[in-house]
Amino acid sequence: MPNLWIELKGKRLKVELPADGYPTVDGATYKVDPKELEPGVWSLLWTDADGHNRSFRCIADSDIDGDAVVIDGERIPYGLYDPRSLRSGAAAGGESGPKPLKAPMPGRIVRVLVAPGETVTAGQGCVVMEAMKMQNELKAPKAGVVGKLAAVVGETVAAGAILLVVE
Repeated sequence: MPNLWIELKGKRLKVELPADGYPTVDGATYKVDPKELEPGVWSLLWTDADGHNRSFRCIADSDIDGDAVVIDGERIPYGLYDPRSLRSGAAAGGESGPKPLKAPMPGRIVRVLVAPGETVTAGQGCVVMEAMKMQNELKAPKAGVVGKLAAVVGETVAAGAILLVVE
């Protein structure tokens, strides 16, 4: 049974992936039925302890900041952790270098709240995108200066499209 450690939202978790059966995370077994819809896009059917099913659409997102999964519009960074390595988790990442803001799902750009050369703070609203009849404000991935701005009002974008880059 392959084992690995994953760092999710600052917490290290032991994950066991049996060849047949369900994954175990820190000793708890989760019934998950994954189906790949297209490369990097998954549908997960999750069964809780009471037998209730929930469905999630997950989009894999990797950039210079590291790996993440986007679920319900929320980008959740994660990292594989190898306790034998000196370079893992926060030590491997950092806030240096340009960081792209990507579309978490397909949609249409409604508003662009920043301009190239503008200074932004981490978490500041930059682009408003409409997807599935809901408007989502996408936030700056870090503090810095808006470099490349690719988002155009009225334009339809694909999941993972780079909308802007903060340097």
